[in-house]
Amino acid sequence: MTDTPHYAPLCDAPVGAKLTLLEINSSRLTHFFQHLGMFKGSSLTRHDSEIHYHPMRVRGDNGDVVVPAGFGIKAVVHIDGSKERKPMTEMEKKESGHVETISGGKGMKKAMAQLGLDVDSAVTFIRDLPHMDYVTLIDRRQRTRISEGEAAKIWGEYIGRKDRKEGQFYFSRKGEEFAVTGILGGKRIQHHLSTHGIKVGASLIMEIVEQAQELHKPMHSPVVVSSAGGLRFYLTAEEAEQVVVRLDE
Repeated sequence: MTDTPHYAPLCDAPVGAKLTLLEINSSRLTHFFQHLGMFKGSSLTRHDSEIHYHPMRVRGDNGDVVVPAGFGIKAVVHIDGSKERKPMTEMEKKESGHVETISGGKGMKKAMAQLGLDVDSAVTFIRDLPHMDYVTLIDRRQRTRISEGEAAKIWGEYIGRKDRKEGQFYFSRKGEEFAVTGILGGKRIQHHLSTHGIKVGASLIMEIVEQAQELHKPMHSPVVVSSAGGLRFYLTAEEAEQVVVRLDE
């Protein structure tokens, strides 16, 4: 008697087992998988490997920018002169390519476009960045400590600077006033930063940058997946729940 095939959301699938893609209950994710050449019946594997979770400095259409790790793991880059594709976080120093697809939602895609890293944009990897803490004065009244990734998601104007009018708070100079005009990303990061007192209209002054007291890790651990061709990519638990797979014995 033949055993009934085991069907499950990808988020519940066992690590290391051979899986077959059966269904994707999201048009956005369907488009993302198709960009990667994966369709119903394609083979994939879930991994329990350590995630390379560092912010990175890259050069895109808008010059040098800092990409938070949470953005970089969701952007797949096609490497120049090869058929290789990989998450931006896994690019090597001086490696270049173009952004092929982004698995994040509208907020993240809009943020990447603002950084000059929209789909089809050229990108050159410069280097990984260390985990740092930014001690910041808000509206000249209260202090907070934010990560380098959070500093990279705060967009605004550098008050009084002549060489650069606007950009990421990450590039703010010590003692320089910075007017927040936007938050890069979706509602989750907007809400998180608001708990620090950082929102559109706030005035920030970076007082000191120091080595992080602990490694900055994602708020929610992503699900690591690879295709039959070896391409690794990352999904949130919510996204992985919308992908139905079969466990192949």
